[in-house]
Amino acid sequence: MLVNSADSHVVEPLDLWVQRVPDHLKPRAPRIESVDGQPRLLVEGAPPRRMGGSGDTKSEKADKEKHGGSHFRAGGWDPDERIKDLDEDGVWGEVLYPTIALFAWLTPDFELQYASARAYNDWLAETFGQSARFAGAAMIPMGDIEVGVQEVERVAALGLKSVMLPITPPAGKPYNLEMYDPLWAAAQAHGLPVSFHVGTGSNPVTERGAGGAVINYVEVGLGAPRALSYFAASGVLERFPELHVVMVECGAGWLAWLMERMDEAYEEHATWVNPKLAEPPSFYVRRQGHVTFGNDAAGVVNREFTGIEPLLWASDYPHPEGTWPHTQETLTRIFAGVDDAERKPITYDTTARLYGLEAPSR
Repeated sequence: MLVNSADSHVVEPLDLWVQRVPDHLKPRAPRIESVDGQPRLLVEGAPPRRMGGSGDTKSEKADKEKHGGSHFRAGGWDPDERIKDLDEDGVWGEVLYPTIALFAWLTPDFELQYASARAYNDWLAETFGQSARFAGAAMIPMGDIEVGVQEVERVAALGLKSVMLPITPPAGKPYNLEMYDPLWAAAQAHGLPVSFHVGTGSNPVTERGAGGAVINYVEVGLGAPRALSYFAASGVLERFPELHVVMVECGAGWLAWLMERMDEAYEEHATWVNPKLAEPPSFYVRRQGHVTFGNDAAGVVNREFTGIEPLLWASDYPHPEGTWPHTQETLTRIFAGVDDAERKPITYDTTARLYGLEAPSR
C-alpha cells in the first residue's frame, strides 16, 4: 500500500541565501561560519546553531564524504536521489518543509526575513516543483500582512501547494486577531493548506540543564495544541470554512485531549465564551484541522474520538528521527489491527486530497 508523507524536509544548500538575497543583505544572510573553530549556522536573531549530528560516527563520516559535507542524505536537495529513496520505502508523495530555513522567522528585521523567505520559496519551486510527487510549503514572512498576502499569491503562481507560518506568532499578535484574515482568505482562495511547524517563531531550546534534550522535545510540541485551539475556538475556521490548518511534526496523541478540553470549556463556561460558535470547537478541528505524526500510535488509538480526517501520517525524511528507511515496519506496528478503510485515509487519501499528491496508477 503506497503512502504519502504529510511532513518531510528538504535540506537547503548552505550558500542558498548568500547567493540569492539582494547584495546589501548578503553579509547578514543565513549562512554557515566558523565559531570557536566549529561550523555553525548563523541566523540573525538566533544563537549560533549546530545542525545535524556530530559527524563523528562512521556512518556520518561516510555520508559527509559522499554528500559534500552534509550529515543528511543527498535526497534532501536532489529530487532524483530522493525519488529513489521514496520508492525503496514505499512512499509516493511528500509535503516538503525546510530544514535550515525554519529558523528564518527569528530574524527581527522584516526586510531580511522577507528576502530569506522569498529566496527559499524560489529555490524550492525550482528544485522540487517539477515533480507531481512533491508538494512544497512556502514560507510566508511575518510583520506585514499585505506583503504576506502578496507572497501567498506569488507562490501559488509558482506552483507551490501550501504555505507555512511560524507556530509561535509575533509577540502581541496572536492568530485569533482579525488582522490575519486577508492571509486566511488568500490561502483559502487558492486551496493552500496553512501549516505550522513546531519549533518555529521562537527559540526551540528552553532548557540546557539536566534532562534538557527530552524536556526541549516535549516543550517544542506544546505550541501545536495552543495554535490549533486559537483557530478552532476563536472562530477563524468557522469564518473560513474551506481553510485547512496543519500542525506539523507534533504527534497526534494530544489531539483527543484538546478537543475534549475545548468542548468542555465551551459548554461549562458558556457565559464567558466569545464568540458563540455554531458548533463546538471540536467540530471545526474534525472538519478543517490536521496534525502530522510519524512513530506514535496514540493518535491512531484515539481515532474513534478525533475522527480520521485530522490525522496525517508523516515520515519526516531525511531527518534522523524519521521513519526512513523503515517506514513499512513502522506502519505495520502503529496500524496493527486497523482496517485498511481507516488506515488508507490517514496514510494516503487525505494528504493526496489536500495537496494534490495522487499517484497516477491509483
